[in-house]
Amino acid sequence: IVILGAGVMGSALAVPARDNGHEVILGTTPLDADVLAALTRDRGAHPRLKAPLDAAVAVCDAAAITPEEVAGADLVIVGVSSPGIGWAADQIVRLAPRAPIAIVTKGLVAREDGVPQTYADALPALVAERGGAMPAFVGIGGPCIARELAERRMTAVVYASHDRDAARHAAGLLATDSYDVALSDDVVGVEACAALKNFLTIGVSAMMGAYRRGGEPVKNPVARAFQQAVDEMTTLCAWLGGEPRTAHGLAGLGDLHVTVGGGRNSRLGVHLGEGLTIAEIVAGPMQGETVEGVDVARSLKRGI
Repeated sequence: IVILGAGVMGSALAVPARDNGHEVILGTTPLDADVLAALTRDRGAHPRLKAPLDAAVAVCDAAAITPEEVAGADLVIVGVSSPGIGWAADQIVRLAPRAPIAIVTKGLVAREDGVPQTYADALPALVAERGGAMPAFVGIGGPCIARELAERRMTAVVYASHDRDAARHAAGLLATDSYDVALSDDVVGVEACAALKNFLTIGVSAMMGAYRRGGEPVKNPVARAFQQAVDEMTTLCAWLGGEPRTAHGLAGLGDLHVTVGGGRNSRLGVHLGEGLTIAEIVAGPMQGETVEGVDVARSLKRGI
């Protein structure tokens, strides 16, 4: 199994892959220099995952991965953040994999007409624009905290593809006793919810910053905003071409629940609720951090 991108989720997926006995190549992006240096010294020293990887995981700069190595792979996983999706497309063209491509990247891309599309459509289009051929696409969604996955905490996710055999193949490679994988044919819906929950988390979490008692968030406003977020996710999922019911499953409200509980999108929302502006937040308490919900909001604004 070849993983392109050594962020927390891409790296965490090396754990069930190794638990199932697969050889794993973890390829770092140009933004992962600190990860490459740390894991080269010690597989337990990932600077952001904070959980150990198997010593047998082969860690290298993705530029050093060869087409011959990828030709023998059973699965390629794209584990970059949304700004790195162009880099991932370049790697797919260079490496020309025949195995399915599973993606944990979460985001939307605006088409020329301004209407956003999910990576289920956008990534194959990017690969084709660069002269490459895209194998089967598998979208990975659902509530999954990378560190908990790496610690083998019970995790339930969804693998979605237009190609049911490709989704089943990917799930068979990675599912373990602690990593439960359900299958879905609604790849656009799963990918849409994976992106939308980041944006909607900001609004729900703003209630935590705006309404407090003794320093602790008041629960009722958060619950009300959560319900509204699920309603809006249902509407937007359908608008983007997915099935509305997907928003009420693991890929939708399940992932929203986990994301509101912590992470960059949630922290940004709390700061907004406290009265800071986006500009003040990214220049201050969250300087240098990528908040994918903000990019999703911009994509939605262009399309609506």
